[in-house]
Amino acid sequence: MSKLGEITFWTATISGGLRLATPLVLASLGETISQRAGVLNIGLEGFMITGALTSLYVAVETSLVVGLLAGALAGAGLALLMTALCVRLNANQVVVGFGITILGIGLTGYIFRLTTPLGGERRQIDIAEEIRIPGLSDIPFVGEAFLSNSAITWLAIGIVPVVWWLAQRTVFGLEVRSVGEDPDAAYARGVNVLRVRSVATLISGFLGGLGGAAITTAMVGVFEPAITAGRGFIALIVIIMVRWSAWGVAVGSFIFGFSEALGTNLRNIVSDEVPTEALAAIPFLVALIILVVGARRARMPKSLGFNYIPDR
Repeated sequence: MSKLGEITFWTATISGGLRLATPLVLASLGETISQRAGVLNIGLEGFMITGALTSLYVAVETSLVVGLLAGALAGAGLALLMTALCVRLNANQVVVGFGITILGIGLTGYIFRLTTPLGGERRQIDIAEEIRIPGLSDIPFVGEAFLSNSAITWLAIGIVPVVWWLAQRTVFGLEVRSVGEDPDAAYARGVNVLRVRSVATLISGFLGGLGGAAITTAMVGVFEPAITAGRGFIALIVIIMVRWSAWGVAVGSFIFGFSEALGTNLRNIVSDEVPTEALAAIPFLVALIILVVGARRARMPKSLGFNYIPDR
C-alpha cells in the first residue's frame, strides 16, 4: 500500500483514466445531441459494440484511420435503423433501443465466433501510439499524466468544444433544443422536427460507433464479445449527472475513467485479502452514486422519449 504515496502510481492512474474515458466521451457527446432533440437512445451500447468489432476487422486489413471511420459508420448504420423505426414510424423508443442493444451484442458475438475458430488466432492490431507534445509532455507528472495521449484521446478532447459550439452557437443547435423541449412550437416556427431528430440520432450513432472503435483500437487491440462492458449505459448515467452539457460530459467521463483505472491499479498493490471483485466494482459504485446524486437535480428535455407526429 506504500505505493499509494508514489507519484508514479497517480501518474499511471490519471493517464489510464484519460484513456478509459475516451470511449465514454465520444458516446456521451453523441447521445447528448440525440437526447436534447428528444430521442432517448438506449441503443447506445449496441452502437458501441458494433463499432468496436467493425473497426478492428477493417483496421486489420487496411489502417487505423480507415478502421475508426468504418466503426463510426457502423454505429451510424444502426442509428439509421432506429431513426426509421422511432422517428419515422413512431415505434417505442425504449423498446427499440433495447432491441438494438441486443441486436448489436448478439450479432457481433455471432460474427466473432463465426470468424474465429476455437483455438484459432484472433484478429489483432497494434493500439494507437501516444502523441507527445514536445517540451510539455516531458514536464514531471503533468506531462506524463495529462499530455501524453493517443490520437484518439486527443480527437475525443477536440470534439468536446465542437459539440458545445454546435449545440450553443448554431441554428442547428437551437433547432435541436427546441424540438426536444416543445416540438409543436418548433414545428409552428417552421422547424422540420423529423429531420432534426433524424440528424441528431445519426450523429449519436456515428459518435457511439467511434467510441466503440476507440476501445479496440486505442485500449486493447483485440475484440471480445461484450467488450463494451456496459459503457453505453454508463454514458447515459454521465449525461444525467452533467445535465446534458458537452463540457460536463468530458468531466463526468473522466471521473468514471479515473475510478476504473484506480480500481485496476489498486489490484496490483493491495493484499490478497481484498477481493479483486470489490476493486473491479469501484467504477460501477461511482456510477451508482453519480446516478443517485445527478438524478435529483437533473431536468431532462420535456419531450425526451416521446415521438412526434406532425399534423397532416
